[in-house]
Amino acid sequence: MKKLTMAGLVLILGLILLAGAGCEKEKPQGQVVARVNKTVLTDSDVKDYLPNGAAGISPAQKEEFLRRWVDTELFYQEAVKKGLDKDPKVAKQLRDLKREILANQLLQKEVVEKQNVSDSEVKAYFDLHQTEFQNNVRYSQIVVQSPEEAASVKSALDGGADFAKIARERSLDGASRANGGDLGGYLQRGSGEMPLDFEEKLFALAKGQTSDAIKLFNGYFIIKVTDKKPVWPPVKFEDVREGLANGMTMGKQKAAFDNLTEELKKTAQVETHPDLIK
Repeated sequence: MKKLTMAGLVLILGLILLAGAGCEKEKPQGQVVARVNKTVLTDSDVKDYLPNGAAGISPAQKEEFLRRWVDTELFYQEAVKKGLDKDPKVAKQLRDLKREILANQLLQKEVVEKQNVSDSEVKAYFDLHQTEFQNNVRYSQIVVQSPEEAASVKSALDGGADFAKIARERSLDGASRANGGDLGGYLQRGSGEMPLDFEEKLFALAKGQTSDAIKLFNGYFIIKVTDKKPVWPPVKFEDVREGLANGMTMGKQKAAFDNLTEELKKTAQVETHPDLIK
């Protein structure tokens, strides 16, 4: 079983505090594991927010977890005492945070939890595309925010513009921009690092070929294969089983995300004015 890191504990603690910091319990459910004045944290609270309960957490991590909870609760109670929760800027930040949490919960329930792939689906896909897994590719990318900008970039590239130059000037990806869009190293088919449809389009490109714009969660990607090399020994299903399953799941999630977005837009009044942002 994978152990939780301290960073993971801090993140979970943040979720606990968002869900219930400052809530005084008349009848705490479970054993009280920490208390600050009238506010308590019970073992039931902890189990609600730790994915695997306390499994894999050392005694030292438990102590650190409770210390952070106590510190934050002390600060929270003092902030309320000083009326900081009434500050307009703070109130807006709390509203924004609530908005993000609820939106993420919707995505979790409607996109993440409903999209799964079976072992038989993964094996069938590998058998059908087995020859495609026998080459690794190196590629560069340009990432932009809108379909209009993606079309502009693709038009410039089709007209002979230098891919690396445009990547340095216009790509939003900080990790590759300075290198002219080059991500460094070679990517294996079935790596699980990207949605399946993106991977399919990438590996379908010939060396030196540039793709059309590909929409992902975080923008529009234009990619160029700069090299391909055969894999030896040949890749077997077990070598890519987990990564391929991840990629197929991400592909389903991406499609569900896009469908949900479009469905919600049909019944909403949406308008944007990016030109007014100065």
